[in-house]
Amino acid sequence: MRKLLYFLVCGGLVLTAASCKKYLDIKPKGAFIPEKTADYRLLLDETTAREKSNGFFSSYGMDVMLDDDMSINPFSMTYYNANALNAFRYAENIYLDYEADRDWEALYNEVYTANLVTTQVMDSKGGTEPQKRQLMAEARVHRAYAYFILVNLYAKQYNGATAAADPGVPLRKGIDFEEKLPRASVQEVYDYIAADLSSALPDLPATPDMAATNRPVKPTAYTLLAKVSLFKNDAAAAHLYADSSLKYYRTLVDYNTLAPHPAYPAYILQYPNNFQNPETLLEKTGPMLSPVMYAGTELLNLYDAANDLRYKAFFFPDNLFGLNFGSFSNEWAGRVATKGPSVPETYLIRAESSARSGQAAAAMDDINLLRSFRYKTGSNYTLSATDAAAALSIVKTERRREMAFRGARFFDIRRYNVFDNASITITHTLPDGTFTLAPNSNRAVLAIGRKYIAQNPEIIQNPR
Repeated sequence: MRKLLYFLVCGGLVLTAASCKKYLDIKPKGAFIPEKTADYRLLLDETTAREKSNGFFSSYGMDVMLDDDMSINPFSMTYYNANALNAFRYAENIYLDYEADRDWEALYNEVYTANLVTTQVMDSKGGTEPQKRQLMAEARVHRAYAYFILVNLYAKQYNGATAAADPGVPLRKGIDFEEKLPRASVQEVYDYIAADLSSALPDLPATPDMAATNRPVKPTAYTLLAKVSLFKNDAAAAHLYADSSLKYYRTLVDYNTLAPHPAYPAYILQYPNNFQNPETLLEKTGPMLSPVMYAGTELLNLYDAANDLRYKAFFFPDNLFGLNFGSFSNEWAGRVATKGPSVPETYLIRAESSARSGQAAAAMDDINLLRSFRYKTGSNYTLSATDAAAALSIVKTERRREMAFRGARFFDIRRYNVFDNASITITHTLPDGTFTLAPNSNRAVLAIGRKYIAQNPEIIQNPR
């Protein structure tokens, strides 16, 4: 039996362990069998792993253990499991040969459910044609998002000169457990993502519904297309798509209007878990790797602590709790880190693409607009650049501030090292030693879990 995903859905969604091979022939007792159009809506609206699907909410989290935005100290180290610490050490293998990779399974389970919808929803009962097409479009966006993260975690950064030959990730396009699943090339995966997003656009709603931020809309797809283009170093396309997204929806939150934290009034309470945050284009999160994740000194020093309200929204000093190790991320302190596309990221993508296209003034306009919503009223938030190179440097720094602990930094380092020869080396320190990730190292790509290769021998392991 070939099971790329080691599905949690066996016995819960549309099949049992005994029926994994030919699950379409059996309706297992007690299982949720989608038949009506409304059933497929329930599948796509399932945010967490329940009886209908494994959910589209929790996506990936191990990236944060690989970047340079966080640090681990003797206090916080006790909260991490062995897998997370293996990643922090850039170990040869993150998981033992029988252990599951939480990120791999969460993302491929999203792919599976999306495939179920795209292959069956148009023949479902009771819904209208537009309703079915919207569900088809939403599933394609979820699938594209999952593959984008997968190819950036488990394959090399896109490089136009080598993408056609570089191993990407398996492209599971259907729901047949018996299909062979060799790794598609990085180019093939990117092409598949772009095709999914482009085909979804006509049937998506125009603007987000704050009561259902888990549902993709047109600006979601446009922002993801912009991000895909940016990761391919195609600044012109990235600008075009980001601009299209912002024409549909461009709401930003003035951090001056956010409520004080009820327990610590000197700090700002963001929208809980980002639910109903009007900046959200698609609700995605990362799994909780630890109840506290400390920000590195280099990251914290990028903020104007007195005037940049993100400093008091994103971080808490641990002296509030009688500790003295530094500041930890509010995105992880009893919350769930936000990972989905957003309006702020769209502005940052447009600003970066402007800078890369030689349009320094346009880049700074977007950066200063975003900063005007983040700085204390009456403070000076404006930045200026003398040329495109200076503008790009400012954009990168602002992106690091805005996107801290939001699933961006590690991927950004990889692409800066490939496209800009940035030569960013990451160094992690633990009581048992210092661990370094050199630019463009093989260890900048996660090893694929050995249990999946054992089940699917055609999957080639990443070189270490």
